[in-house]
Amino acid sequence: MAEGRLETLCNRLEKITLAVTMAMCLVMLVVAWMHVVKRYVFNDALTWSEEFLRFAIVWYALLSASILYKRNGHLGITIFREMMPIKLQQILARTVIYLMVLTIATVTVYGAILVYNTRFQITPALGISVSWPYAAIPVSFFLMTIYGLMHISRDIKGLPPIQAETVDE
Repeated sequence: MAEGRLETLCNRLEKITLAVTMAMCLVMLVVAWMHVVKRYVFNDALTWSEEFLRFAIVWYALLSASILYKRNGHLGITIFREMMPIKLQQILARTVIYLMVLTIATVTVYGAILVYNTRFQITPALGISVSWPYAAIPVSFFLMTIYGLMHISRDIKGLPPIQAETVDE
């Protein structure tokens, strides 16, 4: 089935985000290793590594959450939904898509306001603006907003929702 422009954009954004998160994971691993070696082998600590790792893990987690949202991979409790009639299940599933996009877009806006308001605060160890770590919120939620619009587009076109890959044991 041919993809629309929005779905093509989302697939490209997902690939870029995945590459960024993989690179971040590698950098975090190297920094953590350097921290451990410096502390326990040379009996000296890196002054910036803990703060860097704290900020990096936030970016990593939020960017990963955006990828999960694009793939419909988040956990959900379905026991109550499955007890409802099929028609009501379908209505709820469609309603959730729209409410999620509204909520995610709201977090994006408030996250951008937070970044703007903290732009002059400086972190103690790295000496960077606090807005850089906080930028993970609007960036990730903006990606989720775009992915949510893709889910809405698929719903309007009558296409089935994207199915998350499942792991069989």
